[in-house]
Amino acid sequence: MNQNIISYSESIVLSLCKEIEFIKIRTRNINSSLRNCQNKSLSKRLKLELDRLNKNRLKILTISERMFNKNSQDLSLEFLLEITKRSTSFQQI
Repeated sequence: MNQNIISYSESIVLSLCKEIEFIKIRTRNINSSLRNCQNKSLSKRLKLELDRLNKNRLKILTISERMFNKNSQDLSLEFLLEITKRSTSFQQI
């Protein structure tokens, strides 16, 4: 029996999950700061960081989708894909 199953390291999946969690928390903090910020320069920097976080989230989403498409039986990949998709609701620019 020669199975053609692609197996990803658990550390890769775990690292991506941690990164998504960081993005989610940091985005929430930035949005909170933007609501209270009076300084235009600071607001601009925060919006730039928010934009960068969103780009990183989209990259992780693409990676997650590709990994999941290659091995849709892996529950850890399904979990990663789900939390990445859910993180979309935290992005507000």
